Amino acid sequence: MSQKRLGISAAILAYSLWGVLGVFWALLHSVPAMDTLAYRIIWSLVTICLVITYQKSWSRLFQITKKLFHSHQLIWIILSSGLISINWFIYIYMVTHHQATEASLGYYIMPLMNVAVAVIFLHERLSRSNLVALAFVSVGVLILTIQTGSLPVNTLLMAASFCFYGLIKKQVPLPATISLALETMFVAPIALVYIMRSPFHLINSGVQITALTVLSGVITVLPLLLFAVATKNTDFITLGFIQYMNPSIQLLLAVFVLHENFDWHKAIVFVFIWVGILIFVTGSLHKAKKIKQLTFN
Repeated sequence: MSQKRLGISAAILAYSLWGVLGVFWALLHSVPAMDTLAYRIIWSLVTICLVITYQKSWSRLFQITKKLFHSHQLIWIILSSGLISINWFIYIYMVTHHQATEASLGYYIMPLMNVAVAVIFLHERLSRSNLVALAFVSVGVLILTIQTGSLPVNTLLMAASFCFYGLIKKQVPLPATISLALETMFVAPIALVYIMRSPFHLINSGVQITALTVLSGVITVLPLLLFAVATKNTDFITLGFIQYMNPSIQLLLAVFVLHENFDWHKAIVFVFIWVGILIFVTGSLHKAKKIKQLTFN
């Protein structure tokens, strides 16, 4: 298999797994969202530690940690661990409270929110197509706000937490396994204390819930490892297309598996979001083509 085919296959599999996670968390609806998050952190740490042991990367982990400490960048990893924990919690909460459709909306608008964050914090220039795309998404969010009578806070917070998480990752790039290991290590003590003090007891929840909770570590780590393979072997334009598999699968499963309501009111919101995405993707393709022509000339 060629490197490009390997990268595309890994990306499709990674985004597909992320797409079906909503159904997985829905199966844990009887567990409080905060407890699910805490167990996810603990079992993710256990899983990633097993991966690092298999890769014989412990010395590399210690060296990178030492380097981050001396360069005063460790604080950014701690902050990123907090942001990804917030993202995980909001998503789990939304899916287990019949808001999987709104959660998929968050992942649709996330790439465009990344553009807004890049303009504000990285001082990147906003192209005309990006500006129009952001306008359509803003109108979609405004319509949803008018329909529900309140700002879709959970949807926007979920998208924003991952955007700023990604911003930090760009400033302090690390190998996927090392990054997840450090992030889970920093929040694991908090998760463990919460589990010990929580009135919810996993041991009394039955074999199925216990098994799913333990499995949460694997389903957190596996798509991340696949995504690491994808980013090494696939160009970002291709990944930009494939990333929309995640919210599309989420939306389909929310409607047809979790049986959430998708009436014409929601359809109008999604139409504005989809048009914004289409303009954004078209503009990105045009920009990439222009850069390629300038490179060859």
